[in-house]
Amino acid sequence: MFIKAEIWTVGRTETGMAALLRLPSSAQCVPVYVEANEAQAILTSLAGVKEKPPGLPEVFTAFCRAVSVEPESVEILRGKAPGHYRSVIHFSGGDTRFTLDSRTPEALAVAVRTGIPIFLEDSISEEDSINVSMTETEMPFATQLSRLQDELGRRVEEEDYEQAANIRDRIHQIEQRMRTETE
Repeated sequence: MFIKAEIWTVGRTETGMAALLRLPSSAQCVPVYVEANEAQAILTSLAGVKEKPPGLPEVFTAFCRAVSVEPESVEILRGKAPGHYRSVIHFSGGDTRFTLDSRTPEALAVAVRTGIPIFLEDSISEEDSINVSMTETEMPFATQLSRLQDELGRRVEEEDYEQAANIRDRIHQIEQRMRTETE
């Protein structure tokens, strides 16, 4: 069985850099340990930043578009140790459906870049999850902006323009704080 999760943030833990996958409606997260360059790829994907030259997630998604194949989902499966997993990316295109094995950090970056869902094997969420508490203002700016931009898109799609305006204002506040802190 699988449980849907989302990347909450990427940060340093006691045992190294990790992407924290948040479980639905929970303060529980599963750390997926990554190298610094993998953390950077995930963070730039979260922020919607186009890398120059393009990184693996961007090249991969461009290739998928070119051959008319769509990634559908990522499944993260138990690996050899807590925090280390193996992943499968599911694809479809035309009458074809197939899967590819992937390193988990790259699968996460592709999932973020393409907006496909991430699913955790339920034993991972039961055995490897940790409690995390962090207020929105403590989140990295890129993470806050990414979450708010996603929410803004959903609100506009639902024609909830009042909430969309509030979210837009919040995005402007964060962008202003970012400019102020870099000066």
